[in-house]
Amino acid sequence: MRNSSYLKLFAVLFSLGAFTISCSSDDDNPVGGGGGNGGDTGEITVSGIIQENTTWTKDNVYILDGKVAVDGGATLTIEPGTVIKGAEGVETQASALIVDRDATLIANGTPSEPIIFTSVLDDITPGNVVSPNLTVNDRGLWGGVIILGNAPASLEGDVTEELIEGIPPNSGFGLYGGNDPSDSSGSIQYVSIRHGGANIGEGNEINGFTTGGVGSGTTINHIEVIANLDDGIEFFGGTHNASNIVLWGMGDDSVDLDQAYSGTITNVAVIQTNVSDHGLEIDGPEGSSNGEFNLSNVTIFSDDSPSNANSGNREYAQFRSNAMGTVSNVLLVGGTDGVDFTLQDDPNVVANYNSGILSFSNIEVVPPAGVTNLNDVFVDSSGLTSFTDDATGPNGFADAITNTSEASTGADTSVFGWTWVNETGAFGTGSDNQAAEVEVTGTITGNETWTSNNIYILNGKVVVDNNATLNIEAGTVIKGAEGVETQASALIIDRGATLNANGSAEAPIIFTSVLDEIQPGELVSPNLGVDDRGLWGGVIVLGNAPASLEGDVVEELIEGIPPNSGFGLYGGTDPNDSSGSIEYISIRHGGANIGEGNEINGFTTGGVGSGTLINNIEVIANLDDGVEFFGGTHDASNIVLWGMGDDSVDLDQAYSGTVTNVAVVLTNVSDHGLEIDGPEGSSNGEFTLNNVTIFSDNSASNANSGNREYAQFRSNAMGAVNNVLLVGGTTGVDFTLADDANVAANYNSGILTFSNIEVVLPAGASTLADVFADSSGQTTFTADANNFATTINSADNASTGADLTAFAWSWISQAAGF
Repeated sequence: MRNSSYLKLFAVLFSLGAFTISCSSDDDNPVGGGGGNGGDTGEITVSGIIQENTTWTKDNVYILDGKVAVDGGATLTIEPGTVIKGAEGVETQASALIVDRDATLIANGTPSEPIIFTSVLDDITPGNVVSPNLTVNDRGLWGGVIILGNAPASLEGDVTEELIEGIPPNSGFGLYGGNDPSDSSGSIQYVSIRHGGANIGEGNEINGFTTGGVGSGTTINHIEVIANLDDGIEFFGGTHNASNIVLWGMGDDSVDLDQAYSGTITNVAVIQTNVSDHGLEIDGPEGSSNGEFNLSNVTIFSDDSPSNANSGNREYAQFRSNAMGTVSNVLLVGGTDGVDFTLQDDPNVVANYNSGILSFSNIEVVPPAGVTNLNDVFVDSSGLTSFTDDATGPNGFADAITNTSEASTGADTSVFGWTWVNETGAFGTGSDNQAAEVEVTGTITGNETWTSNNIYILNGKVVVDNNATLNIEAGTVIKGAEGVETQASALIIDRGATLNANGSAEAPIIFTSVLDEIQPGELVSPNLGVDDRGLWGGVIVLGNAPASLEGDVVEELIEGIPPNSGFGLYGGTDPNDSSGSIEYISIRHGGANIGEGNEINGFTTGGVGSGTLINNIEVIANLDDGVEFFGGTHDASNIVLWGMGDDSVDLDQAYSGTVTNVAVVLTNVSDHGLEIDGPEGSSNGEFTLNNVTIFSDNSASNANSGNREYAQFRSNAMGAVNNVLLVGGTTGVDFTLADDANVAANYNSGILTFSNIEVVLPAGASTLADVFADSSGQTTFTADANNFATTINSADNASTGADLTAFAWSWISQAAGF
């Protein structure tokens, strides 16, 4: 089965039938301590002590029944995409996962498949990021994740070990501390922990993610904690580092450091809701041994809603009880009047600050409501330091800014694209978080960089001229203005120019309409959908590689550009030409019609050479074609297209590259998944198209309906089509050779070939002959389909087609619920 869960989710969204996934009731890696299984549901209950090496797999949901402890010497490995749920046991029976000293946890999720810890009350299933029923206001429903090690902690009375907070005495596990600063407890990456913090007794809750005495040999990064009743993360001593931490809606503090934790924490985003207490609560050593933390690149958004009986302090930070370390590059945003960043009235904190053992630098503040003087934010409760003057004086370490678009410091929130926090749009709570808009017009003649803290508005055709380079940062949003017909906006990379638009899975670059209210850091439009088309133009990249043009001319004006524009020619003699690098790009709501039959495609290339890198491209809701390649030799991979008003993939003029891993979702208005033409002149070129899945809409036809057909091969098409999955559609949907003598000749001579096609038959079709048609009647194509194509009952049974997991970064995947 090829990515059946992804196929299922795509198909459910587009009404192609409900595909089901059955989970085995057998577990190849049985857990210790009384584990059983949940039968056909794929749920496996785990309890007690794990004493042997064990693997948890993403095809099961694991239920923690009480405290599940990984014993010393054992390793628990958790696959990417696995969901673990804590049962509802209250007080001392609260569920949690504890990795004891000398045990190892290998929990390495990925951006597309994070590991999720949540409550048994959460209806979330593997493959999803967003809970269907719980929110940031659901806290304390289970415990949390606790990792323990042998690294030093500065403990009261100079003892070397102590029972971790949240574990009842006499449990037989839960001690931390030692004398090995390089100790390793494993690797924890891309993990989301939600709805925890069960209170096991007065003042003894469980944090979302706790470490105790964890050493520097442990890898901890990309951690999300949401809606914990107590703290988000708390590090008791230890020497490990941590990076890329995002925390939302804690019932107490978000980041809590204690007992001479002496690692480095980098890139932290905190979103405080009404019930939260502090963004940072920092304590120092309790014993005679010292240790200094390093905390850098932090953003704290503080809630600004009115207070009520449940409200927390919602303060930025508090430094207490001998705190010692360095805090640098911080952005503090919003909140209510009285929100502050405070040194507690503690003689050790005073001494540490005055001696430089506790230090602060490069802090920017979008002040809380009603605050006009930063002296009200930076407070020394002792009155024995110059902390307030040091922060707010002429050369102070803190500056006020108007809104977050002015910020030059803080966390890089673009790395949190994989998180539920990002999907909710929670970044920016309590602030004016609208990015600055920069209008761009005319021709770019020099090298230029567009940055992710701005939104760029294309006013008309914006052209990158010959020899100029446009660099676009990951996470940047570009919006096309509404100009109609020949005034339609578009970005054109002219011949000899370079576009380096390298987004990432966590921070794609988004091209959309000025009518789209989306902001940087968001993936899903808050106001536009797949039915909003033709609102601007698109992206056009041109080069010097050959195209087979009518009359054997060497160059031609690209479709969608008015004549006499002074730009827009493509074609040449350099097959190795480079137009730059284009990765992780989402192009939406385009395809403006500049004249009868002359729309702009979502993503167009003309004569683009093999030196150009093109992969991970998403096109949504274009009025004309999704991607169209006119000649050229470049390759392209990981292309996903949804809701085109015409064709999804269009190849023309002897395009002779390789296109690999394509997913097409045809909606009611779409025409063809593939429309393939060949050379127009005497020079030939053959395309290769591998690993394609086409989902065809099966809704009732109306005045706006398109053909919704799988594919049409026309006008001298020549090339190879391999490994294709065709799914569903209405009566009459087909995969066709057009009535063209050259197409017939190419097929008969083996210049146009097909292999390994699987079909979930459309409505009304009973055999492959109903799908594979030759309009010319001059080939054996329909009969041959019995050799290169087979029918299957559902996409769950597919062994071919696109790898849909490659599209987890896209809006399309989010619309499908994963």
